[in-house]
Amino acid sequence: MLSITQFSLRVLAIVSLSAFSYMACADVLAELESLDSRVNTEIPMPIGEVISKLETRLLTSDLTLHEKTKIAGRYVQLKLKLHHTAPDDVMTILESLVAETADGLIIKLGLARMVGINANYDLSYQMFGEVIQSPAASPSVKAMAIAYLILSYNEGQVFASSVNLLNTLNELVHENNLAYAKALYHYMAADYYHSVKSFDIAFEYYEKSLAEAKTLKEWPLVSDNLYAIGILFRNMGNFDKAITYFEQTIESDSKIDINYAEYIAVYGMASTYFRTDNIEEALKLADRVTSHPLTTSFYDSEIYRLKAKALMERGRLSEARVALEQSRSTYDDYRVGEKTTWRAELEKLASQITAKEGDFETAYKEYEVYHNEYLEAKKYEDLELLESANLVYEIEQQKEKTTLLEKENRAISELLKAREAAQQTQKLFTRWLVIFIVLTLVTLFIILILLKKARKTNALYISAKEKAELHSRLKTEFISNISHEIRTPLNAIIGFGQVLTDKLEDRQTKKLTSQIVNSSEMLLQLIDDLLDFSKIEAGKLVLDYGPYNLRQSIRKLLDIFHAQASNKGLTIKLNIDKNLPKEMIFDELRLKQVLANLVSNSIKFSSAGIIEIGIKVKQKDGTHCLFDVWVQDNGIGISESQQENLFQPFIQAESSTARKYGGSGLGLNICNKLLEQMNSKLHVDSDMGKGARFYFTLELSHSIGDEYIHNKEAAQLITQFKKTRVLLAEDNDINVEVITAMLNSTNLQILRAPNGNDAIHKLSQQSFDVILMDIQMPEMDGYEATRVIRHQMNVTLPIIALTANAMQQDIDACLNAGMDDHVSKPIRKEKLLEVLDKYLND
Repeated sequence: MLSITQFSLRVLAIVSLSAFSYMACADVLAELESLDSRVNTEIPMPIGEVISKLETRLLTSDLTLHEKTKIAGRYVQLKLKLHHTAPDDVMTILESLVAETADGLIIKLGLARMVGINANYDLSYQMFGEVIQSPAASPSVKAMAIAYLILSYNEGQVFASSVNLLNTLNELVHENNLAYAKALYHYMAADYYHSVKSFDIAFEYYEKSLAEAKTLKEWPLVSDNLYAIGILFRNMGNFDKAITYFEQTIESDSKIDINYAEYIAVYGMASTYFRTDNIEEALKLADRVTSHPLTTSFYDSEIYRLKAKALMERGRLSEARVALEQSRSTYDDYRVGEKTTWRAELEKLASQITAKEGDFETAYKEYEVYHNEYLEAKKYEDLELLESANLVYEIEQQKEKTTLLEKENRAISELLKAREAAQQTQKLFTRWLVIFIVLTLVTLFIILILLKKARKTNALYISAKEKAELHSRLKTEFISNISHEIRTPLNAIIGFGQVLTDKLEDRQTKKLTSQIVNSSEMLLQLIDDLLDFSKIEAGKLVLDYGPYNLRQSIRKLLDIFHAQASNKGLTIKLNIDKNLPKEMIFDELRLKQVLANLVSNSIKFSSAGIIEIGIKVKQKDGTHCLFDVWVQDNGIGISESQQENLFQPFIQAESSTARKYGGSGLGLNICNKLLEQMNSKLHVDSDMGKGARFYFTLELSHSIGDEYIHNKEAAQLITQFKKTRVLLAEDNDINVEVITAMLNSTNLQILRAPNGNDAIHKLSQQSFDVILMDIQMPEMDGYEATRVIRHQMNVTLPIIALTANAMQQDIDACLNAGMDDHVSKPIRKEKLLEVLDKYLND
């Protein structure tokens, strides 16, 4: 049994200990507030000093668990700003302090980023997800977790997931007015667009984040943005601007008490000098990067790779081999077992070094390894980019949420009005007074609700708008890239085919070669269908009228489809009115496109019988001819219900038709739109099992003016030009051969430049009469080269774009950059000669 005195002493001891603990905790909080104040106000920002102090405090043993948790929370927040990991002993302490509390979740967020920096991406993604899903996470903590998860995804090249998280982060920022998270959002969005090579969009977001970081005096984020913009300009080939931004990054270190930005800026300058062939300066900076105290495997592996490539190109093969092995080992230690196109490029470099050493058998085997690894990694990265298209579905969901919120607002308003009307039926004065008070409170409540709903609705609208703009950009970039990649080989097929046709004398061989060219042009037209659809929808499609023989145009179609029809046992029959004028004014390409689509459909949906192409003159005078055109078959036919939606885009008669016969359902819609441009309309008569008859009526002029005769003769006879000096800026060797072969029969003198830099150099050394400019070239593209020629060199000679970028926005971009004309690939010889005549025979 304790005496009263003993009991009193123990109680006094417990109370004293509790008071001491409270005072000690209060001291820690006061110390943290003081350190925060210094970080937020002092210049240079003492972030390195504060981190060192907090790290020392964490390693002491005289702190309570609560005190350590508070210190650890501030510690990881500062580490996040610098993208630094912690020593192993500190990491162990941090792991022990993770908990489902506000400070515990901040510590877990910091740990997730640190393990991501160490390339343990799976564990990093898992920890970020746990923080985001935690009920105890505040909006600010969730926003930070999402921001750094996006950065980790981009570093791991998981781009589709980044798109979805950017939308969520944007909503959090707008709903909770998070200033620092907003600056992070713009930086992460820029990093994502930079990763998927949308450089213009990325630059806009970097500038927003940079301005916000300066306003908030978040100097590490200022340095991050300056460095990232430097890398952006380096990747765009604007090396002078890149160096300028790297120098600004180093200057920004004056606002921080550690050399935070110097290391990454030196890396950026070294990588830029490697690309500009300033090798001696690049090698000096490379040694500074790899020996820097803040060096990381990520930057070292890239520097060693660039060093190996530069040394190989200068014949220093043994040194190049050493640098390559250093790049391999640092990458493999940093990203164990990870397959990327970057890693595959190391195997390609190995094969090039081996080949220069003379061991071609080993070089070939190494190149096979590179080829297989590159295809495997590229397939994964392309799939990640395509998955971004799922954003369309998310946008629709956001629209539905907005509609539901508006309905809820109307329902609440109606309910409150009904309540007010019921209360007004009270007769007693006291009840009227109560009703008045209640109505006043309700009115205030309604105003608050409406304000809150209005803010949320506005945030959803802004989010949906940004998502719609993102989807539109992704769709346009995808279609443009696909068109460019397919047009490039077609340019060689059609170009060489045209040249070969001109040179062949054997009639049968010349006919077969001509059919190859015609078929390739039809294939090109199929590719152009999607582009035509976009042009038609935007109202930007313009018909190209000229004098043509409609009978000959139809016979060219028959040559293309004859073998296809014969293989199915079909006969194509012509029924053309003898009174049809020989030559009329129309757009031959677009009219052939309509007829080709109708004939192709007839062959596709017929298994026996005759396909008839008919023309019947209805009225003819001295200048115009009105006639009917039809294509009739004995195929499967179309029911009345199916005919209702037949001319809608992306719709076929029924789903089974697409499965059995293929097709996108876009052709008939384009045909109808093209005929509307010609003041006509496509009609159909059909029954199931009895075939189909598609028909339309045209009125064309058959009185050919002098300007058409002049243009036609000029296009056939142009081989001599008054001005003859041509500079061809083109990196693709096959395209150079095609263009050279096309112009071989002329008196033009052609000099080739493999990129924009070389074109500018040659233009400064000698004079030319015209420049044929490709767009996508290494080192400097056609847009940038044109701007330099126009604005820096002040040269006004004609510049003609020769490119597979054939969409309307591509043409507009060429003209806006300062070019005078545009010829799309595959190049038609007649079109090229016509455009050259325009500028060289003035």
